[in-house]
Amino acid sequence: MPETVIQLFAKPPVEGQVKTRLIADIGAKAATAIYRHCLQKNISLVHNSSFDYQVWLTEPSSDELFNDEPVKYQQGKNLGEKMYHALSVALTQQDYKKVILIGTDCLDLTTALLQKVCEKLEQHDLLFIPAWDGGYVLIAAKQSIDKNIFQGIEWGSDRVLRQTIERTMQSGINTVVLNSLRDIDRVDDLQHYAELEPYL
Repeated sequence: MPETVIQLFAKPPVEGQVKTRLIADIGAKAATAIYRHCLQKNISLVHNSSFDYQVWLTEPSSDELFNDEPVKYQQGKNLGEKMYHALSVALTQQDYKKVILIGTDCLDLTTALLQKVCEKLEQHDLLFIPAWDGGYVLIAAKQSIDKNIFQGIEWGSDRVLRQTIERTMQSGINTVVLNSLRDIDRVDDLQHYAELEPYL
């Protein structure tokens, strides 16, 4: 059995329920099209990686994007609980030694970067790739995950990564933080990607 699994956290691409921060500027239809583009690109990313992967949805969906994909469902009251549950399932119930969790909002992740993350986990227990907005686009762990690092976090704020790192320091977890990447969250982010222009 492969020792590493990638978990892609996603929402079904339902108009009005995704990329809500963009809706006021570009409308729900364009925002949904951009989300679908990001989702498709990240599904291709994990599919083309050398690792096992799982698509973790917020709710069931009949969208064709998820046909034949290994779909699971997020469980928890907030994002922290949902991530902890998914990471724990991989490391304890499914016996993977390493798990890498990503979202759908980053277009700059590559298979080479995922491989680098896997290699970094040889020397560290926990790894983050920050987002420029103060959160993170990737979290990776090996062997076990500490529930405390997800507690008391102001999810959705620009303090998410800083607060999480404070928890890891308090718990004495051997953590590494790589260079930041951009999330597609606001209209200003769109100008950095020519591939998104057709949706505007």
